[in-house]
Amino acid sequence: MADQPVLGELPDQRAVFRRAAPWLRGHRVALAAAVVLNLAGAALAVGVTAAIGRVVDAADDGDREALVGRVLLLLVAVAATGVLTWASRYWLIRVGERVLAGLREHATAAVGGAPLRFVEAHRGGELLRRLTGELDGLARFAGGTLPDLVAAALVLVFTVVMLALYSWPLTLALLIGFLPPAVLIVRRFQRRAGDAYAGVAAAETAVAARFAESLPAREQLRISGAVPRWLGRFRADNDRLRAAREREVVTELTLNLLTLLQAMCVAGLLVLSALFVGYGRLSVGVAVVFVLATRDILGRFEDLAASLGEARSAHVRLARLLDLVRATGASPAGGVAGGVAGGVDPVGLPARGRLVLTGVGFTYGPGAPVVDGLSLTVAPGERLVVVGPTGAGKSTVGKLLAGLYPPDRGTVTYGGHELTALTARSLRSRIVLVPQEVTLVAGTLGENLAMVAGRPGPDRVAAVLDTLGLAGWVASLPGGLGTPLEADSLSTGERQLVAIARAVLADPAVLVLDEATAGVDRETAARIEDALSAAAGDRALVVIAHRAETVARGHRVLTMPEGTVGGVRR
Repeated sequence: MADQPVLGELPDQRAVFRRAAPWLRGHRVALAAAVVLNLAGAALAVGVTAAIGRVVDAADDGDREALVGRVLLLLVAVAATGVLTWASRYWLIRVGERVLAGLREHATAAVGGAPLRFVEAHRGGELLRRLTGELDGLARFAGGTLPDLVAAALVLVFTVVMLALYSWPLTLALLIGFLPPAVLIVRRFQRRAGDAYAGVAAAETAVAARFAESLPAREQLRISGAVPRWLGRFRADNDRLRAAREREVVTELTLNLLTLLQAMCVAGLLVLSALFVGYGRLSVGVAVVFVLATRDILGRFEDLAASLGEARSAHVRLARLLDLVRATGASPAGGVAGGVAGGVDPVGLPARGRLVLTGVGFTYGPGAPVVDGLSLTVAPGERLVVVGPTGAGKSTVGKLLAGLYPPDRGTVTYGGHELTALTARSLRSRIVLVPQEVTLVAGTLGENLAMVAGRPGPDRVAAVLDTLGLAGWVASLPGGLGTPLEADSLSTGERQLVAIARAVLADPAVLVLDEATAGVDRETAARIEDALSAAAGDRALVVIAHRAETVARGHRVLTMPEGTVGGVRR
């Protein structure tokens, strides 16, 4: 069996920003503008503090003319700081949202184009969580915490530089008294934060997956009386989430030690400033600047440290999202490495060609292969029926023929080209599979029918419906093609009719149908069979079936798991 990449609960968190850098392409000018605005805003914010000191000195000297001028300058600086702060936040949020929008589209396309094996190897809630929850968390960080984080860091650096220019002894005393214990506190938090936030993300995913799995099975859970057992499993997932949250809270409380450290540093600096003023080493205005700036430094550092928790959480979310993109084989440039999504559009791919399996083997996991050494040729215009007991590999053969599964051994070719070498566009234009369970999207019947390449117009849709003998059925619906469809608005058989019509609109060379008449009444089954006969023409039909009527309409029968092919007895 070919190795199938899987998502890990605790993804690789190394070099996350380097791996995310390709998604910044196309946003570098806007990012540079955001950086410049943030630098200017931070510098001006620090200048306001210095201007306050100059106002105090002018008042202390009794220089009214200088006082008025400095007050006016202070007011202008405050107004300019407000404008620059708004502009810097806007541009930073704008860039962040655009980068995330691109990443969201790319990740969704990556999952949509991922090998079927990859999708089937994961719980639906896991993929949903990574596509929605992680991106939502990153969006909240980009729109709220990131601007505060950048502003705090820049103001912190500029303020230290300003204080050093005023009095390097006081600045040195502040740094020595505050930085070493603050760094120890932050490092202690950082050591615990990665596992704590990753644990919460994994536990939230488990809860989301449990919910997602329960909704489709809600009726069966009630009928079978399995609700208490499901609640027990959910309770275990919920307990895991609660424990992870408690660990997260304990980790974040480590940063509260910074508040105590801040109070001690401010008190110490007040004493030192008073001594320096008393000995004539500082003016009153400079002392005021030091006290205000120190409170700002310590407050900014505390904000910075508090934001580290959300930054660490965003770091984990980004790592989980990049892990999803990696596992699907997607790249920032688009496309999926390997498989049909990474192939080519060959020149001369025939509109109608032979579908050939040669020595094909396929295994889902450890154990005996489901398909072993199968060789088969399906010619244009032929109707092949695949039969066999449950679990014999009929649906697996259908997915191999449709290129949804790449074979572990052997080859599957159409018109002489391996399916694994074709692009998704080329492959789906030639081979279409109609699954047993058809899913419709929210919208009208016409919109569901038009969900094929090329966007067929009303005339084309009407012609196909007429050919399939479905025009009368559509006319009988309340709104015709404009009938709105919901989850249960059509029966199983009617959904199959929609899927067959949609497949014929794609005009494939090979149409694979997996138990198209299973679970429907004889009248609907007959209508489906008539539609299939009308759809046949010169295209090949591969019909996975168990009804005798369906088998009787075939040209040849493939019996699984033996893999033998024989003619149909008339």
